[in-house]
Amino acid sequence: MAIEIIMPKLSDTMTEGLFAGWKKSVGDRIERGDVIAEVETDKAVMDLEAFASGILIKTMVHGGENVQVGTVLGLIGEAGEMAASAASGQPVSPAAAAVRPAAEAAPKQEAPPETAVAAAIHPEMDHEKASPLVRRLAREQGIDLERVTGSGPEGRITQDDLVSLAGQQPGKPEAAAPSAAAETGVSAEGAPATPMRRAIAATVAESWQTIPHFSVTVEIDMEACSEIVRELKEGPDPVGYNALVIKACARALLKFPLLRSGDPGSSSDININFAVSKPDGLLMPVIRRCQSLSVAEIESESSRLADKSRAGRLTSEEMSGGSFSVSNLGMYGVDEFTALIMPGQTGILAVGAVVKRPVVRSGQLAVAATMRVTLSSDHRTVDGAYAASFLAELRSSLEKPVSLLM
Repeated sequence: MAIEIIMPKLSDTMTEGLFAGWKKSVGDRIERGDVIAEVETDKAVMDLEAFASGILIKTMVHGGENVQVGTVLGLIGEAGEMAASAASGQPVSPAAAAVRPAAEAAPKQEAPPETAVAAAIHPEMDHEKASPLVRRLAREQGIDLERVTGSGPEGRITQDDLVSLAGQQPGKPEAAAPSAAAETGVSAEGAPATPMRRAIAATVAESWQTIPHFSVTVEIDMEACSEIVRELKEGPDPVGYNALVIKACARALLKFPLLRSGDPGSSSDININFAVSKPDGLLMPVIRRCQSLSVAEIESESSRLADKSRAGRLTSEEMSGGSFSVSNLGMYGVDEFTALIMPGQTGILAVGAVVKRPVVRSGQLAVAATMRVTLSSDHRTVDGAYAASFLAELRSSLEKPVSLLM
């Protein structure tokens, strides 16, 4: 009985994905769990694994096609079914139709001319070296991928590699000065430029239109935190400000459960999303069980997830299930800003730079390292006093951070 290979929903916001290509050929034997194809979603490049054993008897899409979730990509069956399928020309057997999901398969489309041209230009290129999106960006920038050393897993070329190279090439615009289209995520024709930009556009529109935001800002004395960061910088377990902030948020969320998603009365884990910038947008990976992790463990996990984010190798599990979010622009010298709440969550903390500012201590003017943070909250769930109390708890933890290290 032939079984359909369906385009899965690999993230909460995914409605379609760029089918990067097959890793198996028609006639190949496949075992359950084998990687058979590669899909580029709105957030990452992911391997598609077989959920059944058999022979790949038919493929219905080509690499480079945008495919809706639920579309039939191909068929797994046995040798006899392969011959029958070829003879009948029917894409779906009655038996396969019985196990397919409710979503109807999109009609097969011819491979776009751009894909055919790319294959003709680089017929020898291993598709493992770069995703279709990276190959397209390379063509647009006139970059020969055969001469690029990839920084991703197993030498994979990432968008960061193209940005770095573009900034070094004479006559090319500097990567640090993106066009207006890149900043807005909209092409010259008015359409979102990439799957990631389309997903970001949809998410922020849903957030702004459906969540009644209000924001509260406080300034935090970071002298003690600065001392800890300096002391640990040269040790075996260095930590940064972001890890201290995330740990402090986890502590505060235990006392103010209305600001975390899920059942406020439950003892569920506190999983915190944090923002990772990419040339074409941003990702929000999740650090799980923050209330149980040490600051050093949070630092290590955030570094691991940030590296996977920039390489485009995050899994759907690493991007879903967050309780609260933190977005830090302090490394860019931003004093303060307001962030939008992720749909399904109740709050997000926007973190500014730690800088020396004038302060008053014991009635005397002094200079101290401070940081401004802004909490955006869903007004349907919490009020101003509740948000202010959360920030007071957060400030107390960061101004006396020794407890965060215990």
